[in-house]
Formats: sequence, structure tokens, C-alpha cells
Amino acid sequence: MINTIKKIWAPGVSGHPLRVRRQIALCNQVGLFGAAATIPYQLFYYCYDFAAYRHVFNANIFFMVIYLSVLLLNYHRWHNTASHVLLLNGCTQLFVVTLFVGNGAGVNLFYFTLAAVLIFLYQRLSIRVYAAVMTLFGTLYLVTHFLFTSADVPTPIPLPWRDVMYVGSVVGSLVLSGVVLYLFRQQIDHAEGELMLSNRYLETLSNTDPLTGLANRRALDAALEREWLRLARRQQALSVIMFDIDHFKPFNDRYGHDGGDRCLQQIARAAKGVVSRAPDLLVRYGGEEFAVVLPDTDEAGALQLAQRLCTTVETLNIPNESLGVGACITISVGVSSITYITPDAHHYGGAHLLKRADEALYQAKENGRNQVVYRAYGCPQSKGIERLNKAGTSFSNTGHAVPEPRNNSTPEL
Repeated sequence: MINTIKKIWAPGVSGHPLRVRRQIALCNQVGLFGAAATIPYQLFYYCYDFAAYRHVFNANIFFMVIYLSVLLLNYHRWHNTASHVLLLNGCTQLFVVTLFVGNGAGVNLFYFTLAAVLIFLYQRLSIRVYAAVMTLFGTLYLVTHFLFTSADVPTPIPLPWRDVMYVGSVVGSLVLSGVVLYLFRQQIDHAEGELMLSNRYLETLSNTDPLTGLANRRALDAALEREWLRLARRQQALSVIMFDIDHFKPFNDRYGHDGGDRCLQQIARAAKGVVSRAPDLLVRYGGEEFAVVLPDTDEAGALQLAQRLCTTVETLNIPNESLGVGACITISVGVSSITYITPDAHHYGGAHLLKRADEALYQAKENGRNQVVYRAYGCPQSKGIERLNKAGTSFSNTGHAVPEPRNNSTPEL
């Protein structure tokens, strides 16, 4: 039933921006309600004394047709004309009817209803025009109220029907104003809901890599900033993993970009199966490089997950015959962790954690690929930075740690 009613005032609404659609729907609604609100008065004129009230009855028939023509004008995309016709018809009808039956019937109270919906009928109504129209409404009401008394009109409404009609006019103007504004409020809420969904969709698109469906670099930066703030509050571990597909350029050259894209998608799906915790974030960092943010995960947990990534990708058995018969795709993995934030670490922030994981990834490639290398957070400090960047622990794909020389003169956090 409600959907059927909505279809009645739908002409001309589709194919426009949300704001314009609301205004067109409101214009149609006011046109329909204007015609509907006239019907009770028409019944009274017809049933009580049609001969006496035939002039006002016939005038109202004309005004009702004009109200309904507003929907036709909107259907033909003449929206500004429809709004003008609606207001002009409403003002004229109230004036003419009050001229016939007098102010005792309260018909001129509907000027306040027109005033209530005026601002919503137009897209850009300047304050001067708005003030001028409101002044016109006020003037018309005062004229009809003080000049068109029962003693001065040709066909006044007799008592007690005059009082009944006045009460009906009061109730009708209030109900009509309330219903129209309520419907407009519903349209605004619906538009806000659509806008919110659109914003969420756009935000998802802006944070998603279209090829793999993983989060992208922008989402990674936001997650690192968020998790760093959480780490500062709770002093819980935070780890980052970076991994890169080994020998991906020769693979891409041999199998083409389509083959490279399929390889990236396969690895992304496999990595999703490994990085399964809700708070963890798997990211396509760029090209053939990926990253993982692991909140509340220490060095041991990060290394375990990194080793699982290495093993999982190798067991995919994606052939890479650019390296020889039987060769398969593997990955190199860099890991970095921090357990608590020192003053120096607070200065360098989460970006340095990502940098350390990237340095560990580079070391894994230098060591022969298909392995995991770990580097602690370690703040860069003047002359100790080069020694610090060479410190770390590597893990072959068998899972056994391979110690590297560590310079004890440069502490790592």
C-alpha cells in the first residue's frame, strides 16, 4: 500500500540528484494533498446547498485540476514551472474561496502550510526572494482575515457549520504541514542512508587493491598509525611482515602479465588462509610485494606465521620455468617486532617498524631467497645506523635459525 502511494507522487523524480529528487517528490506531494484537502469542503458545498455554493464549488474543481497538473508538469521535466504553478494555484485558491465563504471557515489558515513548505520547493532560493514570498503570504492572510468577514462575503458559511469548518481547517493545515514535512524528513533520511552507503563503498574502494582484493598501501599506513597508538596505550607487542615473490620479473616475462596477475591472486588467496585473525591486516604493498600488520603479536608469533607463509606459497607449486625445469614460485620474508615503546621509538613511529621489516626482506633476498629474516625495531642512531641495519637473524625454509653476526655495541629495542 505504501509503495503504491509512493508511486503516485513519483512522476519526474527519477534520473536526478538526490536533492532535486526530494524537491520534485515534495512538489508532487503538495499538489496531491492540495487536491485531497479540497474534497471535504466540496462535499459540504454539494450536500448542504449546491445552488448557493456552486460558484465556489466550480472554482475548486478548477483549482484541483491545476493541483493535479503539477504531477504532469514534473513528469515532463518542467520542475520549476510545476513549483511556480503549485504556489500560485494555492495562493489564488485560498484567496478566492475565502472571498466567497468568509474567514470564519478558516480556509486562509492554509497560507501557513504553504509557508512551511516553501523553502523546500526550490533548490536555491535567495534570502530576499524567500522574505518577499513570506511577506506576500502574510499579507494575503491579513487581507483575507480582516476584509473577508462573514458580513462582507456573498455566501458565508452558517453556524454551527462555520465553527466546524474552522476547526477542520485548523486540523487540516496542521496535519497537512506535519505530513508533508514528515515525508520530506523521511526522504532526507533515505538520502543520508544512501550517501552513507556510497561513502562506505568509496572508502572500501580507496583502501582495496583491485587485482587481489587485499587492502592497499593507504590502508596499511592507516593501520600502522592506529596500531602504534594502541601500542603506546597498552604496551603490547606489534609485528610487521613483508614478503616478496622471488624472481617475479622473469616469471612475468615468461608467462605474460596475465600469468603474473594470476600468480599474485593465487598467492593473495593462500596468504589470506594463513593470516586468519580478525585484527591482522594483509596488504598488497605494491607490485609483487605484500605486507602484514600483526597487532598483539610478538617476535615468536610473527616468525611462526612468516614461516607458514613461506611454506604455504611453496606448496602451491606454481611453476616458474624461467629458472629451470621443475622450479616453482617461492617468497622471501622479512619480519620486525616491537614489544614496548621507548622515547626514541615513539619519535620514529610505526613507519620505522615497516622499514625494518623491509630491510629484513632485503637481507632474505641477499641470503638466497625462499627464507625468513628477522630484525628487531632498533632506532637509527647516528653512527650506529649502518651496524644496526646489518644485524638480524635469518631462517631458511626448513625452519631452522641461521644466526648472523650481531654487533653488540649497538643495542636493539
